[in-house]
Amino acid sequence: MSLKHVVVLAVLVAAAVASEQVDFVNDLDHNLNFECPAGEVIKSIYSVHDDSTQDRRFKFGCGPPPKKVEPIKCEWTEGFVNHWDGPVMFMCPPNHLVAGVSSVHDNNYQDRRMKFKCCRKPSFRTQSCYFTDYLNNWNDPLDYTVPSGRVLAGWLSVHDNSAEDRRHRMVECRYGKNK
Repeated sequence: MSLKHVVVLAVLVAAAVASEQVDFVNDLDHNLNFECPAGEVIKSIYSVHDDSTQDRRFKFGCGPPPKKVEPIKCEWTEGFVNHWDGPVMFMCPPNHLVAGVSSVHDNNYQDRRMKFKCCRKPSFRTQSCYFTDYLNNWNDPLDYTVPSGRVLAGWLSVHDNSAEDRRHRMVECRYGKNK
C-alpha cells in the first residue's frame, strides 16, 4: 500500500470517528434535548455509559411511522416522569408515538430525570403493544432499533446506585388506521 493510500485511509477513519462523536445529542453531565423533525418519530436509540462521569450520551434516529402517516398533534409531558434514582415508567397517551426526549443530569444523584414528546395522527391508533426485554446491562451500550412495522410508544428504565446507571426497556406497538 502506498503512502498516499495510507494517508487517505487515515483521514477516512478519523472522519468516521469524528462523525460518530458529533452525532451524540448531549455531552456528559449536561442536559439532553432532542426532537425529531416534524412528521417523524424516534426509530432508533444508541447510548453509551461513561464510568468516569457516571453518565450516558445518547444518539437518536428518526423517520416516518409505518404507512408514512405524518403525526400532526404533539405535546411534551408537563414535568419529569421520574424522580432521581427512581424508575421511568412512561407511556405516551393512547395512540401517540415518542418523537422527542429531554433530560437533566445531577452529579449528586448521578442520574437523569426525563421528559418525552408524544405525537399522533387523529385517525390512527396504537395496538398490540408490548414491553421489550432489557436492552442493555449496567454500564454497557444501549443499541435499539424499532422493528419494521412497529412504533415506539413508551420508555421504561430502572436505576442502580451501585452501578450509577440505568437499564432500559421500550414499549413497541403496531400503528394503524382506526376501523
